[in-house]
Amino acid sequence: MSDIEKIVEYKLKVKLPGNINQAIEEAVFDTFAEARKKAYSSNFPLYLTKKQACEYLNISNRTLDDWIEKEDIPFKHIGKSYRFNRNELDKFMATK
Repeated sequence: MSDIEKIVEYKLKVKLPGNINQAIEEAVFDTFAEARKKAYSSNFPLYLTKKQACEYLNISNRTLDDWIEKEDIPFKHIGKSYRFNRNELDKFMATK
């Protein structure tokens, strides 16, 4: 075993207080979630259909319908179609 492997193995055995471990885990998960969100959002157009908005927000069609009915979510109603601005959806979800 090399010296580097011994150091890495030693560092992995170090026990930190629970609140520090939890803070580190949360920071790591938040970072990955943000990176996933950025990567995922680039696959969607700026203006989304209802189906795309459900996929983008990872919610059911029924949940989106409820939010539309309550006028809780930002949307544009154009004829029989609904359109959702991806940037406005991001802001909306940040307040949820």
